[in-house]
Amino acid sequence: MNEGQVKTAVLTHVREATGRRRKPIVTAEFTLGSSGVRADLAVFAETSIGFEIKTAKDTLRRLPAQMAAYARYFDHAVAIVAPCHVPNVAPDALHGGSLWTYDEDGVLQPLVDGQVNVVADEALIDLMTQAERRRGDFRAAIAARYDATSRQFWAAVSRRSIRSADLPLLSRFAEGRMQARKLVEERMAYWVQWAEAQNSSLATIAA
Repeated sequence: MNEGQVKTAVLTHVREATGRRRKPIVTAEFTLGSSGVRADLAVFAETSIGFEIKTAKDTLRRLPAQMAAYARYFDHAVAIVAPCHVPNVAPDALHGGSLWTYDEDGVLQPLVDGQVNVVADEALIDLMTQAERRRGDFRAAIAARYDATSRQFWAAVSRRSIRSADLPLLSRFAEGRMQARKLVEERMAYWVQWAEAQNSSLATIAA
């Protein structure tokens, strides 16, 4: 499985776990303050959960430092590793986090239950921008940033299975990127038409 497929499995698990309740705020590639680490997936509800994914193509070299950062910023931290990595994950590398793997069908399999972390106020402040810090409400800051894209994502997959192609919906910048791409395509089409018109004019003059 690649990272996108694992993310899809995690989001499917989150959807099934929440049932009929309002779906939590989810986002991908969430920057963990000043740590230099980004969470592959972050889930925010009554508690926060960070997921670090290691596929068979990845190494475990950075896992201890990554999980240490997760333990600072998330109530729960989960490392999801390919089956080939399981024997090589040292317990202390998890920093109290959970360890999951997956089978060839993409079914997630919990192996180690982690502890609940105590997230200090200083850590939450480190996750906020200057403007958000002035308002001082971490939950409100997260909602303002990610609630719209999360709702869009959950609405898009509400009556079907979640696919890797749905993951870009979690980006706050997806709509802007789509508009920018559309503008580039329109400009290219314009200049192609202009060039064709010029060539046609030159051909008429030459005739």
